[in-house]
Amino acid sequence: MSNEVAASAVAAVGVPNAAPEGCREGAKEERAAYVAYPRRWAVLGTVALLNISNAALWINIAPVAYTVASYYKRQLWEVNWFSLVFLFVSIPFCFVSTFSVNRLGLRPAIHIGAGLNCLGGLLRAFSGVIGNLDAQFAISLTGQTIAGMAQSFLLFIPTKVSQLWFPEDARAIATTVLSLSNPLGIVVAQVAAPLIVTAEGDFPTLNYVFGALAVLAEAATIVCITRSKPPTPPSQSAARGEVRRAAYLQQLRTTFTCWPYLLLLVSLGCGVALFSSLATVTQQLLCPLGYTDLFGGIANAAMILSGFVGSAITGVTADKTKAFTPITKVCYGAATIFAIVMLEMFMVPGQPELVATFTGLFGFFGVGAYPIGLELAVEATYPVEESISTAFIFMSGQLQGVLIIALVTLLGRKQKPQFEDIETCTKSGNADIEPKDYTVSLMVIMTYLVVVVSVMILFFETSYKRLEAERLTPDPVAATSNSTACSSSPSSSNRSLSPRSSASSFHSLTESGKALRGGGGGGKSEEVVQDWNEREGEDGTERSQL
Repeated sequence: MSNEVAASAVAAVGVPNAAPEGCREGAKEERAAYVAYPRRWAVLGTVALLNISNAALWINIAPVAYTVASYYKRQLWEVNWFSLVFLFVSIPFCFVSTFSVNRLGLRPAIHIGAGLNCLGGLLRAFSGVIGNLDAQFAISLTGQTIAGMAQSFLLFIPTKVSQLWFPEDARAIATTVLSLSNPLGIVVAQVAAPLIVTAEGDFPTLNYVFGALAVLAEAATIVCITRSKPPTPPSQSAARGEVRRAAYLQQLRTTFTCWPYLLLLVSLGCGVALFSSLATVTQQLLCPLGYTDLFGGIANAAMILSGFVGSAITGVTADKTKAFTPITKVCYGAATIFAIVMLEMFMVPGQPELVATFTGLFGFFGVGAYPIGLELAVEATYPVEESISTAFIFMSGQLQGVLIIALVTLLGRKQKPQFEDIETCTKSGNADIEPKDYTVSLMVIMTYLVVVVSVMILFFETSYKRLEAERLTPDPVAATSNSTACSSSPSSSNRSLSPRSSASSFHSLTESGKALRGGGGGGKSEEVVQDWNEREGEDGTERSQL
């Protein structure tokens, strides 16, 4: 029965069963013409280095926040602006960066981000040679703001890089590597900052070290990022997607009217928010319980390094199985359970092994699932520009991160008397900073996390539109070659009579494909058909419809 269905699908689109042998061979050659260039690894490495540098600039003050507050003779909330400014600046620049990628391409966007990151790092380094502390603070915070602008151009492009440079069977792992470069930068900062800043006077050295890293990343960008995409695309969706995009505002409308994407927007954003806020305030949460700055950095490092292992496993599994939805649901469910236990441990002194263990387990599942969630967002919104779906998820994370950090600050209560003798917050001489009890803050965060992730697990379902398009739609490269090489064939002439007949034939192929899959997909596959038909147009011109 399945052979009959397949035969009817072949007949519907007039594929070259009835065409001359030479045409069939030419089609096969063209279908295999996609190329994965070795240069893709240089692009991946450069973008990863940029994200490492940018993340390190973002978070390198957080592990030593109390010491830096003492150095500047400022209150803790003022020093927290070095982390918070990244969250605030990235929100409006989310629109700027996605529009730039959409209109200018990948290469200009990367160079803009690299330049801003380098300038921000150099300003922070330069501030250390100024004698006046107020001027130092202002110049360093200005540099931090500029580096925050760069984040929007660097952090939102992993799925875009993997789409343009990597073949279908390597996209998930490429996205995983690039997505984890930002957490890797956080690990570097969390561990290095307490080792570099052992006293107040060491703080300028911290700026010099990470300013030099920003310069190195800029040099790598100049050498390695010389084009937006390879001469020959690596996959069918890359070949088709780059020449057929709707207008930017129409892509935004399509994105924000996609119900599965909206669920991802909130749930993945919640995961990003928890991760970002922990990277910012872990030291402030743990020092009232007697944990040192170095242990706070180690706890964050355990979360991220275990996330690398989880991401490697989920990335390879997703590339082989394409089971994006089940992987995301299982990992986020497990991450929520371990996050609750981890936050419970944040209320108990003298348990460093348990804190590190459950922080690591949260990272394994939470950080490990994030890159697969980004790929899932691309599948749900295809053919929308890949950087758009990624950017707004991260913007959602930034907004929710601001909310979580605000809850930590506003709901903090007076330190419990039994912990006054063990706290380490004021041991470096900054006795004007008051350690607090964050029990209420952590309970509210746990409740919020459970509600958001539960809704996502229960109600999220989507078709894999990009994969369906690659498997069910005619290959644009092969179609172009066949129409040229076989134009003298009667069957070829009949196939090119009208766009309407071509669309009708493709619809027959889609229906046959659904039959082969046992009727799975329902109306979801028709979305791909409608998208293809609209973009073909009645007279062969492109339409600005998704």
